[in-house]
Amino acid sequence: MSDHTPWPLIAKYLAGECSPEEKLAMEWWLEEYDNLLLFRQIEAAWKQEKEPENDPAFSLETGLSRLHAKIAEQEEASEEDTFAKPKYIKISSWLAAASILLATGLGYFLVNRQHDGHHATRTAMETRTSGSKEVVSIELSDGTQVWLNKNSKIEYPKVFDGNERQVYLQGEAFFEVVPNPEKPFIVKSDRISTRVLGTSFDVKAYHGDETASVSVATGKVEVSKEIGEGEPVRITQLTPEQELVINTEKDETYINIVSVANIAPWHLGQLVFRDNTYDEVMQALQERFGKKVVFKSSIGKCRVMASFNSNASLNDVLKLLSMSNSFDYVIGKDVVTVTGGTCH
Repeated sequence: MSDHTPWPLIAKYLAGECSPEEKLAMEWWLEEYDNLLLFRQIEAAWKQEKEPENDPAFSLETGLSRLHAKIAEQEEASEEDTFAKPKYIKISSWLAAASILLATGLGYFLVNRQHDGHHATRTAMETRTSGSKEVVSIELSDGTQVWLNKNSKIEYPKVFDGNERQVYLQGEAFFEVVPNPEKPFIVKSDRISTRVLGTSFDVKAYHGDETASVSVATGKVEVSKEIGEGEPVRITQLTPEQELVINTEKDETYINIVSVANIAPWHLGQLVFRDNTYDEVMQALQERFGKKVVFKSSIGKCRVMASFNSNASLNDVLKLLSMSNSFDYVIGKDVVTVTGGTCH
């Protein structure tokens, strides 16, 4: 049985109480063959057993007692006849049904209790923030490297324990995750969670922004939506050079194709503009070089495709851009003045 088997979601699916999003998440989960085999066994047991609300004697204690009794029966049966496969399947089905009964009758109680217990016993947490002019580099206890973009915040355990490596992000960060199939790495951010085993990717989810995004440089990641206190609902899996953009206000998503070079270039100190307006470009230059940019032209809404390495000077950047859009500029002590120019 997988440590990440979504028992509450399975119970709702069998009971016909899933929302359209939950139903889609369940169908995605069933795409894996092992998950489908487990579900078929649970489904068969579900049809044979009474639902807990129809059994006045059902409770957590009695349910667990019956479950333990069946486990003991299974062990005795295994000693008597190792090859009694039909009997083993039947017992396994009962165990699956018992799990579903517990998940259905007490699922939310158990989930909430586990959630509360996690916060009560979780390890000491570290918090790092970045200012408006810096990118912060962090190494987590498992060796994972994190680059925290400007105006961002990350919370993470001093030491990862349990069966997951979970961090909490506000803003943008690029991750190079050390592989560990036994401990998935999960980034929790505003209404979305990103789950990986070992890969490099960028998560951008600034508080208050209408959109969030996840971009994959290497490996594979799974992106889910956080819906209340229930199980996250999977949106999709991403592979290298894919970017998922999520409009959290309108509940809309789409996928872009991006080159690895264009994924979080800021963590390497590079400037990369992908169809950005000059207003956005000049804001980035103002943040990088600390000089205010004043437009005395109409090119603010013109769009730019360009990239610059980490050691490019302000004059290098403006010189190349001015050749593309025919504007003039003057670099003063504190102010850059841009005049003229045309859109192409």
